[in-house]
Amino acid sequence: MLRRSACVLVLLIGSHKAIAQTNPVPPRIPEITASGRGEVTIIPDRATVLVTVESRAASAAAAASDNSQKMKSVLQALRGAGLAQGDITTSVYTVGQDPRSLRVPPGTAMPSFPVEFLARNTVRATVRRPDEVGKVIDAALGAGATSIASVQFSSPTTEEARGNALAMAVAQAQRDANILAKASGGALGRLLSMSSSGAPMMAGGFASDLYVTADRDFAASSAFPTMINSRDLTVAVSVFGRWEFIPALGR
Repeated sequence: MLRRSACVLVLLIGSHKAIAQTNPVPPRIPEITASGRGEVTIIPDRATVLVTVESRAASAAAAASDNSQKMKSVLQALRGAGLAQGDITTSVYTVGQDPRSLRVPPGTAMPSFPVEFLARNTVRATVRRPDEVGKVIDAALGAGATSIASVQFSSPTTEEARGNALAMAVAQAQRDANILAKASGGALGRLLSMSSSGAPMMAGGFASDLYVTADRDFAASSAFPTMINSRDLTVAVSVFGRWEFIPALGR
């Protein structure tokens, strides 16, 4: 019985060796990796301004009513500043208890009273001329807006700029890969893979956001008009490539 088991073991080992000889593991293909970066600068031709009106009252209905009256004046001011009806859309609208009125005084288990209600309405105003952003902000604040959440400059040519930046990044990666291959004593072979980074990075943050806040009393004063200057936007992308490396003959 022992001799028979030994024979089976020898046969199994022999069969594994035969399989390994008939199916050898292919050698790993040498590779060259390189990355590239492309940047394209564009001039923004529009801006988005978030205008907010907040109202507080003893009841939700009173807060909402007061907010509606103030927002009506703000919308009229925005249209008077040159914005079309389609350039103004509601972004956020909420009505509820003001969290600041629910604070628990020291030594008590109940929130302080009276409880106030807060109504907040934020509209998104699209300004077709970036040099008029300051005028739009002043008009909104002067009509009753309580805050300006952000100013975002943009351009419809962003996607075209991203495509140009990608082409520049790929060309740079290709040049660097060729240099690496020649310096290593060989040549660059076929492309194995090429990938790019996620969303394009914009100067100042994702999607060219330039966030600012405005003080109502200061910005609405005719003696101190709001000054908002647009700036060029830079679309930046990165790519990562892998190529087959072909060693020189004899190496």
